[in-house]
Amino acid sequence: MHLLWQTERVLVSGFRLSIVFIDMLYFVWENMVHPNTALGVRMGRSTTVVSPGKALLPAIVAISLFFTLLLAGTAPAADLSVSSNTYLRYYQRDLAGGNKNSYAPLYEVLSADAVNPGGMPIAFHFYGWGRVDLSDPSGSGKESGDLGSAYLEYLHPKGNAQLKLGRFFLTEGVAVETLDGGFFKVVTPVGIGISGYGGAPVEQSSLDNTRVGTSLYGGRLFFNRSGVTEIGVSYLKEKGPFEGKDREMYGGDLWLRIAPPVEFTGQATYNRSTKGMASQRYALRVVPGSRVDFSAGYEAYSYKGLFQTALHPIFILPSAVIDNTDKVQTIFGVLDWEAVSGLTFELAAKNIRHDNPNVGNANRGEAGVRYAFNEKKDVFGVSAAAVTADRDENEYQEFRGFVTFSPAKFRLTIDALTRKYKKEPIPGNGKSAHQVVASAGYKVRPHLSVSGDLTYTQSPTYRQDYAGLFRATLELGTATGGKK
Repeated sequence: MHLLWQTERVLVSGFRLSIVFIDMLYFVWENMVHPNTALGVRMGRSTTVVSPGKALLPAIVAISLFFTLLLAGTAPAADLSVSSNTYLRYYQRDLAGGNKNSYAPLYEVLSADAVNPGGMPIAFHFYGWGRVDLSDPSGSGKESGDLGSAYLEYLHPKGNAQLKLGRFFLTEGVAVETLDGGFFKVVTPVGIGISGYGGAPVEQSSLDNTRVGTSLYGGRLFFNRSGVTEIGVSYLKEKGPFEGKDREMYGGDLWLRIAPPVEFTGQATYNRSTKGMASQRYALRVVPGSRVDFSAGYEAYSYKGLFQTALHPIFILPSAVIDNTDKVQTIFGVLDWEAVSGLTFELAAKNIRHDNPNVGNANRGEAGVRYAFNEKKDVFGVSAAAVTADRDENEYQEFRGFVTFSPAKFRLTIDALTRKYKKEPIPGNGKSAHQVVASAGYKVRPHLSVSGDLTYTQSPTYRQDYAGLFRATLELGTATGGKK
């Protein structure tokens, strides 16, 4: 499935918090099987962003027209590409009193790039999305949208300098932000480099009368030796009317190739505002040959140090679902072994511990096998997992099977998941959960594809749920005056 945005889900006591790491709050396909409440969230973006409403929808349409004209008028002088992804989702929800709402949100996700106009080492990048509800409102209103990025970029011909100006998504040291501002990065011939950024953070909150950050700046100093190591230290400060002090972060990161098959990565962030470690992650990866890949590591984070909890109601009393003082520690290991060409066995284990005893700790073990066929364009796989936990409602057994098939211009997939809980997660709603997603796609033209999904869910959260999704993807581009 084409990934348009990355989301992480914090799942606690039957509630769902979607923390959006790039753009969209409302994802068009989601797993509604009731979760384990103790598995926590993987480390990611430190701010919680939601849809800012319908005001940006006209801007997205205007920029779409702008790029259409640009593609027609300047193609001989630049490499241009435009990608349009259109989604129509349909589902229903039962309401109190026997009523039922029908939802049909229509999404348009547009991205465009213009590279090397007039032969110059610059580029313009754009990404945005809009939503219009064709039936009952699926969000706070019947329209919403977001301008994810729109920026100019300069890349030095020798690759040792970079500049950005506009709205862009930034991952640099401790910074994982969307920023309206500027960014620079320079690397010297001996491998010492420096980067810096500043501007206004792009943040919104679903809470009334909640003010967001007014300015954000920082940088990173690093040393890189290609193929051997990269080590860096970084700093970030965000000013704004938050609870307590401005957000101030210090970080360190390391990538080291110990030997040809062994790599170590480490990253640690200290939040001076909360006077504690915000996050740590250390991992060792061993690849002794082309058929074996093993990784293991340790990860820890605190919700208060890692997330701006004042921006999301799930952290706010009196109805808080997650205790923002909770700290989570995870130990994990993953092994992939390709026994013969196309046949891969997988083993994974994870231990998750919470400081908050009300959440409880958990252990997850998983084993699976997948087989790639049809010249490795398709795959068949099955897996089984077991979760043990301090709380009975968090324990379950899980089984999954999936297969893809791509005859000619078609692509067909089916993915089935089932869980059996030790105790009813929601009293009176059963101890089992099942979900099946079937998809079919067809490549109409080299630049145009269409597909559709049908999802069935039965779980403690949804007794019976059907959802449909239609998707159309259009990819257009030119390369120095000729069609791609």
